[in-house]
Amino acid sequence: MTITKKVSLIGSLVIIVSIGSYGVYEWITKEMIGAATIFFVFLGIGLLFQSITWREMNGVNEGKKDELEKHITLVSSKISYYLLLLFMVIVLVISERVTALNDIKNIPLVIVIGLAWITMPITEFVVSKKYS
Repeated sequence: MTITKKVSLIGSLVIIVSIGSYGVYEWITKEMIGAATIFFVFLGIGLLFQSITWREMNGVNEGKKDELEKHITLVSSKISYYLLLLFMVIVLVISERVTALNDIKNIPLVIVIGLAWITMPITEFVVSKKYS
């Protein structure tokens, strides 16, 4: 394991533990958690998994990736796209506490979910036109 990877792992864990602990403290004392706390804990978790998964912290550029690395990137990006859509719908249903679409008041979130839904097909269409 390289020094850079060790520093990244330790730094990620420090971010997660310190900001997570602060979030728990905030939750216990003020009965609320700030958006910045949630964001930075997620950032730390993302950095942790990136440093665990790949050999180089900056990633390998596409030309130097082997077939397995390319396959992992392709499959994980498609799975994460659909999981993100699912999580967005779950957040919408939980935050609005409704089951009928006409009862939803958070129209910006509905628009974002709709835009997220069409992003991959449109991107695939544009990229496919580059090769045809």
